[in-house]
Amino acid sequence: MTLDQLHFGTDGWRAKISTTFNFPNVRRVAYGLGVTLKKKKKSALVFVGYDTRFYSDQYAAEAAKVLASFGHRVVLSSCILPTPALSLAVKQYKADAGVMITASHNSGAYNGFKIKLPPGVSAPSSFTQVVEKNIPNFEPDLSLAGPVTTQDWLPFYLKAISAKVNLKAIRQAGFKVVIDSMHGVGGKHFEELISGSKTQAGTVAANRDIFFGGIQPEPIGPNLKPLFKMMKDWKADVGFATDGDGDRIGMVDEKGHYVDVHKLHGILLYHLWVNRGMRGAVVKTVSGTLMIDRMAKKWGIPIFETPIGFKYIGGVMLKENVLLGIEESGGIAIQGHLPERDGLLSGLLLLEALVTMKKTPTEAVAFLQKEFGPYYSGRIDVENMPFAKQAAVLNRLKKSPPASIAGQKVVGLQTLDGVKLKLENGWLMVRPSGTEPLLRLYAEAPSTQQMQALLKAAQSLVK
Repeated sequence: MTLDQLHFGTDGWRAKISTTFNFPNVRRVAYGLGVTLKKKKKSALVFVGYDTRFYSDQYAAEAAKVLASFGHRVVLSSCILPTPALSLAVKQYKADAGVMITASHNSGAYNGFKIKLPPGVSAPSSFTQVVEKNIPNFEPDLSLAGPVTTQDWLPFYLKAISAKVNLKAIRQAGFKVVIDSMHGVGGKHFEELISGSKTQAGTVAANRDIFFGGIQPEPIGPNLKPLFKMMKDWKADVGFATDGDGDRIGMVDEKGHYVDVHKLHGILLYHLWVNRGMRGAVVKTVSGTLMIDRMAKKWGIPIFETPIGFKYIGGVMLKENVLLGIEESGGIAIQGHLPERDGLLSGLLLLEALVTMKKTPTEAVAFLQKEFGPYYSGRIDVENMPFAKQAAVLNRLKKSPPASIAGQKVVGLQTLDGVKLKLENGWLMVRPSGTEPLLRLYAEAPSTQQMQALLKAAQSLVK
């Protein structure tokens, strides 16, 4: 093991369990955080949480001991916890930092170490780079550990998000809703919150499974077959899925089709702006849909654009009055809650939007496409591409972008994150994952045929 393997990526340090992600390295990373906090405050208040993964609770306990050895006041979660619950606890109880042991949407072979800072935001690169510099090449001495207390933040979190949605209207709507917790931290929380009157709810994959049923716990179409099946059996009106650590959301319509996340962003912006009358800016990553741009232009909403990674969105939310923070991978932040994504709250607000609009998911999407589209988005990954080749591809595209691609003229070049080619009607983007050894290709166009043509052309472009 070399210290350069203990590197924080887009959101936290992640690695394979029992290889790089092991007890000695978790202790080293916790030590790096402990030193960093000690230089700022003699005795920092640090909260530590964990997800459903293999040994997550024990990794969290070891990290807590190391942090306590610095004289920090450390509180360890007494149960499995969604990442946004930890973030909200950091915000509410004014902790100096939070640690979440999770690899989010990655497969069960991985685990990770996320750092949260006040007021519940993902630690920026400027902070994690200091932590990396403070990671020692020796294993910390746990005999110096001070006391670690425990607390259950789950009831507080569920009560807080319940207060932010109209649960009475949802429960009386008479919907049939199926939720897929993907064997992660979501459990039956969504089901229990919306049940109790005319609305019926059921959950698939609510039980803990460290291998996530052999499926990567990312709420995207190819991973949601159990949800599709239960929706068909139930003849459900809508389905939702949360990822492994509960900070991302996915939705399935009443016909059993996955609804791409960009449409969810449009539904939420319409609901918050028009139905709720809320006001503020929108901050989105460079992979966000042009539909949001059209909505913002119509209503005079300021837009901020960031690199991919919710820590960048959170950074803007700390400085600006932001109504909605959105990213392509299912992360959504809501004004008045957290400068951080929350899958469960996002799902509840989407359900509230459908109830308020009195539309099925397909009707809501069709309405948005007619008013602000049409736009169709897609993404494919080029796997096992060496990092050196990824860098070479990006440098080539920056220096010599094509004049046209898939029949569309290139009208602009953006290098905020990877390389984004702005087209006459749509866009194409190439960027490294940030957490995995692969190159991501994104495209958006006015039809699925044009979008697929762009992705096919992009595959040839990066060879």
